[in-house]
Amino acid sequence: MNSKYLWTALAALIFLNGCNQDESSTPSAVVEPTKTDVELLNEQEWDDNRVYVTKDNYILMKEANGTIPGIMKPCFVVNSAKEWPREDLSNADSYDLPRVDFRWNNGDFVSASASEKAIYESYDKVWSIKTDGTDLRLVTDDFSGDVRIMRRSPNNRYLAYSYASRTSGGTDKVVFDVQTQKSTLLGTDLGHSQFLWAEDSSYLYFEDRAKYWKYEITTGKITQMDDDFYFSEVGVIYGGKRYVVSEFGVGVYDEKSDKRLYGVSIYPKELQEKKKKQGYLVITRVHSLQYELKSRSISPDGKYAWGESVQYRYFINTETKEVKLEKKDPKKKSQYRFFDVLGLNAEYVRSASAGSARQYKLTIDKKLFSQTQHWGQICSGHSATLSWLYNGFANNGAFIKEDK
Repeated sequence: MNSKYLWTALAALIFLNGCNQDESSTPSAVVEPTKTDVELLNEQEWDDNRVYVTKDNYILMKEANGTIPGIMKPCFVVNSAKEWPREDLSNADSYDLPRVDFRWNNGDFVSASASEKAIYESYDKVWSIKTDGTDLRLVTDDFSGDVRIMRRSPNNRYLAYSYASRTSGGTDKVVFDVQTQKSTLLGTDLGHSQFLWAEDSSYLYFEDRAKYWKYEITTGKITQMDDDFYFSEVGVIYGGKRYVVSEFGVGVYDEKSDKRLYGVSIYPKELQEKKKKQGYLVITRVHSLQYELKSRSISPDGKYAWGESVQYRYFINTETKEVKLEKKDPKKKSQYRFFDVLGLNAEYVRSASAGSARQYKLTIDKKLFSQTQHWGQICSGHSATLSWLYNGFANNGAFIKEDK
């Protein structure tokens, strides 16, 4: 017999014998599951080694610059924001590190005649990310306009933010509930925006129509505050105290009684002494610009504050009332630069930019250059800014998980 046919017959016999060994079993063909678009895309070899999350969104891994070599960080390309994972309060893994909220228009600039989707991608949205550069989440796109300021509640559930509305023509102030995905409009005006959350997240102070108001979360009640009540866009309520970082220092108040406990001024001592002797010090606008804080930040517990004026940078210990400063000098290394996001105990700081994250672990005496990392975490769109810290007590305040 031809050997070819012999092997064919033997193969058939083996197959049949195998079926007859278990008459109760029903033979079935093995069917390979259909691969998803994402799986097919990730099977391809890409020059940039991208990894797709959805068919229109992917992640690039890039090496971070800094004092720790070989650290790889994700850089996110989001072409379809609605497909990107939303922040999920029930996902405990998202909250094992501090996080930052930031605004990002993930799409390119487009004309008014562009498609509805292209226009949507080019609009501002609120995103969040862990301080180690992982776990990017879409917080809300439930608005149409340019974000001005955002502040997250201590329990992580509520986001207070304002934006220049394309529909109302004013600045809308909103509270967004991450859990229910519902937005509450607090007010609309053409003025400044400020928010400050209660320590237990039960109420929110906000500014609207040049007045201060209190919004109660459970009842929705809004009450106008007294004229002598004060807070600022940078501050925190912690340990029963309200810390207010103003243009010229930090004021500390008892939150329950609203009594001013003390203040820490950034004015030079000679000016403070002159003020005491005269009873009141009139400072010209030109003079004050040297000291007025244009950028400010505060740690989650209110212990440390930072500010930057036209000529100086200041680092303030609100407990000891010590103020350290440096004069800006492009020829010298700065010790107090990029403190826009100030971590717990001022152990870590980072810049306000979200497109290109610049992060530092400070030295023991709270200065730069202990450890640095600089990486581009946004690889699409045209701007990502206004980083603001929340969940700041996670991981004992440390921005990264270090090897033990």
